[in-house]
This record gives sequence, structure tokens and C-alpha cells, in this order.
Amino acid sequence: MVETEAVISTLAGGVTALFAVFLTFYLRNQWQEIQSLRAIQTELEQNTERVRDLATLLTGDLQRQQVDLPIEVPPGTRLEIRYVVSFPSSLSTTAFDQLKHTGMFLRLSPDVRRSLLEVYDTIDRINRLRQHRERIHFDDIGNVHIVIDPTELDIEPDTSVSEADLSAETRQRLSDLRQLRRAMKEVNRSILRLIASIASPAMIDELDLEPFVDPDRERERGSRAESPPSDGVDLEELRSILNDVERHSVWSRFM
Repeated sequence: MVETEAVISTLAGGVTALFAVFLTFYLRNQWQEIQSLRAIQTELEQNTERVRDLATLLTGDLQRQQVDLPIEVPPGTRLEIRYVVSFPSSLSTTAFDQLKHTGMFLRLSPDVRRSLLEVYDTIDRINRLRQHRERIHFDDIGNVHIVIDPTELDIEPDTSVSEADLSAETRQRLSDLRQLRRAMKEVNRSILRLIASIASPAMIDELDLEPFVDPDRERERGSRAESPPSDGVDLEELRSILNDVERHSVWSRFM
């Protein structure tokens, strides 16, 4: 009888230990999944701010694309042309990459997973175009800084300087600058179209991105109001969707 009680006690202790290990493992996974959801919401918020900074820079850059006009310097005027643009940080994908490697990603609904994949595919394309723009800027031609001082040219006093009066070196640098800006213009527009595809309506209005919005997107947005999340979701909507997923999780209340 004593031996039976000892065996039962041993088995009970083993079962308790196994249950404790299982519970610890389960709770740790739940904690990691909730943390992953919170991390990707923070990342989306940071990316929204970076997208805003990037769109502001690129729209301003497009407005400065006026160097293709003939160069004429008024008498006695020193003209300086500088083309240096500092880009904001690239958009982050770290939290999304971590989410894909946790069980939480597969527990999300197919619509939410599809929206995440679409938004982050767009983010990846923006980053690649951003790198391409930097390569054009710094590797292909480099920063262009041109100074035109009429007093240093062999021309009559009080005479306007046209491009034909400039030195061969300056004319070449102007040509390089035009080539650079033509290339930048197309890359800028491509990036802005991608930004508009994941920007909220409020951001589109704020940043004057209407010229870069795909007309089909507006029709999709109008039909999405009473339907579940699907393709075409923007950064703000996606963050709100993930916040709802977190709030509906029982474990989020304790973590």
C-alpha cells in the first residue's frame, strides 16, 4: 500500500511538473505573440512618419526641377546651383520579419495576412527605389555644385551671361545636373505613387498626393467601407486592424 501511494505521488509530481513546463511554454509563446503584434504596430507608426517625411522631400524636389531651362545670368549677378538632398531613414521591416517567424502571423485571418504582405511589399519597393535614387545621386554623378560668376568671364561689362558664354567645364556640369534631375524626376514620381498607394486619405490630402493616386484605388476604397479588410489597406487602417486583433486577444489584458 505504501509503495502504491509512493508511485501515485511520483506520477502526480511528474504530471504536475509536465503541466508547469507546458504552461510556462504556452504563456511565453502568448507573451511573444502579443509583443510581436505591439512591435509591428509601433513599426507601422514609425513608417507612417518616415513616409510623410519622404513624400514631403520628394514633392518639394519635383517642384525644384527647373534646371532644364536655359541658363541666363543677369549682369553682375553670381549664380550658385547646388543639388544635395538628404534622405530620411529607410522604412523599417524588422518587426514584420519577426512576426512572420512567430505563430502569430499564421493565427491572423487570411485578409489581415494578405494586407500585411501587400503593405510590406510596397514598403520594400519604396526602400529599393530609395536606394536606387541614392545611387543615381551619389554614385553615378555625385553632388552637383555649380557657381557662375559673370565677373570671371571674358564678356563685356553689363552684359547678361547665356549658357554659350560659360566654360566647357561649367556647361558639362550643367548637363550632368540636367541628366541627374531627369533621372530623379522619374524615380521621385515612382516612389510617390507607391507612397500614395499606402497613405491614408488624410495623408494624401495633407501632402498633396492626389496626382499620384491610382484611380482604381479610390473606387476600391468606396466599396471597402462595409467590407472586411482586403487588398488596398493603408498604413493607418492596418495599424487599427492589428490593434483590434490585440484587443480581442484574452492574453493582451494580462500582458
